[in-house]
Amino acid sequence: MMESESSTDNVSSKSENAFFSAQNIIDNYLTNVCLLVLSWAVPWSIVGSDCLPGGNLFGLIILIDCCILAGKLVDLIHIPKLPPLPSLLGMLLAGFALRNIPGINFAAYIDPAWSSALRLIALTVILVKAGLELDAAALKKMKGVCVRLTAIPCLVESTACAISCYLLLGFGWEWGFLLGFVLGAVTPAVIVPSLLTLQEKGYGTQQGIPTLVIAASSFDDVLAISGFSVVLGIAFSSVSSATDNGVSTTAYGVTDSSNASWQQNATTASTTLGDPGAGAGSIVLTIFRGPLEMIGGIAAGILMGVCLWYVPTASKKGVTLIRTLFVTSLGILSIFGSQIAGFPGSGALAAIVLSFVASVRWQDEKIPVSENMSLLWRVFEPIMFGLIGAEITIESLDPDTVGLGIAVLAIGLLFRALATFGAVSFAGLNLREKIFVCLAWMPKATVQAAIGPLALDFAKEQNAPDDIIKVTKQILTIAVLSILITAPLGAAAIGLTGPSLLQSDKKDDNDQKSHGSEEDFTTGDTKWNDSENVPLKKRSVSHESSPKRNTGDSVIQL
Repeated sequence: MMESESSTDNVSSKSENAFFSAQNIIDNYLTNVCLLVLSWAVPWSIVGSDCLPGGNLFGLIILIDCCILAGKLVDLIHIPKLPPLPSLLGMLLAGFALRNIPGINFAAYIDPAWSSALRLIALTVILVKAGLELDAAALKKMKGVCVRLTAIPCLVESTACAISCYLLLGFGWEWGFLLGFVLGAVTPAVIVPSLLTLQEKGYGTQQGIPTLVIAASSFDDVLAISGFSVVLGIAFSSVSSATDNGVSTTAYGVTDSSNASWQQNATTASTTLGDPGAGAGSIVLTIFRGPLEMIGGIAAGILMGVCLWYVPTASKKGVTLIRTLFVTSLGILSIFGSQIAGFPGSGALAAIVLSFVASVRWQDEKIPVSENMSLLWRVFEPIMFGLIGAEITIESLDPDTVGLGIAVLAIGLLFRALATFGAVSFAGLNLREKIFVCLAWMPKATVQAAIGPLALDFAKEQNAPDDIIKVTKQILTIAVLSILITAPLGAAAIGLTGPSLLQSDKKDDNDQKSHGSEEDFTTGDTKWNDSENVPLKKRSVSHESSPKRNTGDSVIQL
């Protein structure tokens, strides 16, 4: 009798669980549908016709909603033995589809000025977040191998891409290096979750590989953005300088003194970029403009960051929200103000530096500010990647640009892999671990989306000639190709090769538990020493301190 009652209770409990599960699914579905409808209905009730088909706001709303849905759909894709694909792939493809597929090409109605401004705001959010999450202690702790892994592959790939662009695409050197620094950064958006998945399973943790790669990826982005900012200033100042001397300099290194329309347009560009003068003075300023912009951006960032040490005070009510508003507003001011002042390369550096300097004094108090920036990034992520995808039109795609662009990307990745192998050669890693780091140091996404369109935006603002517009469009196209190719391949490479190339520490932990609470053991592989880069062959640990999971302090969830 009791068994019968128990079985009846079990059936009743299962029925209730199934009912509540179905109810939750229906509730989530209805909630999301209502939010989508309200995202259009509320703006329409305020501005009216601009939210109807053919209007600017209508195109933006449809783009953002579709990018969010596409990102969620990509999140649902689970491939066995592989880390999850980044949602940004779905957002990029959604933006591309909404621009190029007839009948649903609503993104074509978006005002270019709105698109540029929104992407710059999204860039500000990601730069401020990057600065907040940089950890000077992590860099100091792993100073040798981390600096090598940050600097050498990025600079080598940038140089290889510049030479390839010069030889294959006919770019001038400044434009080649501009694309080189766009492609020279890796993306923590793919690297971090993929490595954390391996780390949870104990792969490579005893050698510190996840910590090393995660920390270095943060500083790699900063180096690439800094190099891009310097070259951006040089590229447009050289165009302005040539025009002031009555000579039109094209992006392909060809001069034409008879292009009157470009000379007229460049008068505006020269005014915006500042008047570099003529003759020798113009050449000198062109040479030193990049470093001067870099120094100016860093100085401005330090000044604003120090001001945030004291305003607002830590005891002020709602200090976290106020700090978030201050650091975001100052970042936006740096990005847009630097363009108005004619020094476009200094804004990005100022935004990173100001948030990093402020976080040095805030210490642990920066964590809630960083969390607020993460929430803000969730809002701007679909906006950025959707608008980037919408910048690419099928009509403007040149098959030669696509083919040669892929060749440039492949050459850059090859030299990056060789440079990465050399950078970790003295870090105490074995051959299999070095190969894994080379593969993990490949994915590209967020930085390419953030800075890839900047040259095109700036060229359009200055009414640059067609050849300048063409080369900046090529830069954007190759940047998007790098995302579409390396992001999924990089995630797959990390997920598939990690278990076979890295040593798992789970077995060592189980052996320790079965042989006592404290014992000496040898990993079988060398481990790099963070402070002196000296291989360690053996160390003693206790059961309580056995390495289970090393988390990187410096992680940018870009």
